[in-house]
Amino acid sequence: MELKDFIEIRQSLKNGKVKDFHLVGSVVNLSNLQISLLKNLEEAIYEIKDSNGQIYGCEQLDQLENKDISVELTLGDFPNYFESFSEVIEKHPYTFELDEFYIHQGNITKYDDDNKLMTSYRNVLMLISFLKQLADNKNENTDGLELYFHKIGESLILPISYTVKDLKKSKIEDIENFLKQFSNELHSEDRKKLFVNDLIDFYSRKRKSFSLILKEFKQIQNNFFHSLDAYLEGFSFEKIKTSSIVFFQEISDKIHDAIRKVSSYLFAIPISFLFLASRLDFETPSITKNFTLLVLGYLFFILLWKIFFKNIKESLDSIDIEINRFLKKIENVSELNEIKIELKNDIKGKLLSNQYKKLFLLKIITTLILSTLTIVVFYIHWSSVEKCFISIFETISNHIK
Repeated sequence: MELKDFIEIRQSLKNGKVKDFHLVGSVVNLSNLQISLLKNLEEAIYEIKDSNGQIYGCEQLDQLENKDISVELTLGDFPNYFESFSEVIEKHPYTFELDEFYIHQGNITKYDDDNKLMTSYRNVLMLISFLKQLADNKNENTDGLELYFHKIGESLILPISYTVKDLKKSKIEDIENFLKQFSNELHSEDRKKLFVNDLIDFYSRKRKSFSLILKEFKQIQNNFFHSLDAYLEGFSFEKIKTSSIVFFQEISDKIHDAIRKVSSYLFAIPISFLFLASRLDFETPSITKNFTLLVLGYLFFILLWKIFFKNIKESLDSIDIEINRFLKKIENVSELNEIKIELKNDIKGKLLSNQYKKLFLLKIITTLILSTLTIVVFYIHWSSVEKCFISIFETISNHIK
């Protein structure tokens, strides 16, 4: 008996279904080819009936040509036949070594290399095999498979179970190339330890479900590659911790330097404008002197915005970029959570944010002072300004005429 004969009969069955390890269905208008196929499957045939319910043997099939029949076949001789993909997972959850097979739901055979569900299934099996190699302990029985992973201070017990729905949502791609990372003789064992550490960290605040790996495998990959980069650059956890403390101090010094600049400008700039305002003539106002001082005020204002304020802003932006870059570098190092929280909340969230607010306040104060100075000068010399505008307007009008 050959599977291909069984497949052809299965595909031609009407209302075919599996019941008690038997395949039951009907054939409409039995053809000569179907008779030949059924004869080839004689050992698997449990029962053949015509439309009246009369039972026939395989040697009598020729009498039924062009008639409707019902047929019942045993499935015991075809362990490589599956009614659905769920059955595949149920019978082969961790390994699949059949050279030839057929899955009726979806008409999937070994030749369907591009079938997405089958590709996803094979990728998952490769991942399971890899995790079994990495596990410190494993427990496989009739209830399923559990893998045990350990690192200093933490452990993970991961039950391995999944469904067709999980396979459809799986984000595992190109798993073969990823696993080559661990077959490299250079640092092979260290790479495996890094992956286990990242896997335990990944599940530290999540439910222990294998389906999470399938959906978020790209994140696990990215975490591993970050850890691997740090390792290959010669960073041990202690080195990272030491460099983090040094970086923390350097960033604090830079921010405090920016604070000194902002604070000095916060007092110096209003005083400078007030000094400029004190030189204005009020009792015997000189339009030349007052407008000259106003022009100087605008030049001072442009100087502040284009140079001083810009330099402070660029300095603060540079600090912000440095913090973000360093946080990304250590984001997957759980041992540095305290430093990460302090950088995010205290340094970036409060200290740096306050400097941005002070700079914004400084800009507002400078703008208000210059606006007030402009209003005062124009108020003092309004009559002269008005005459000037009228003269300009009349000149333009005459020129148009």
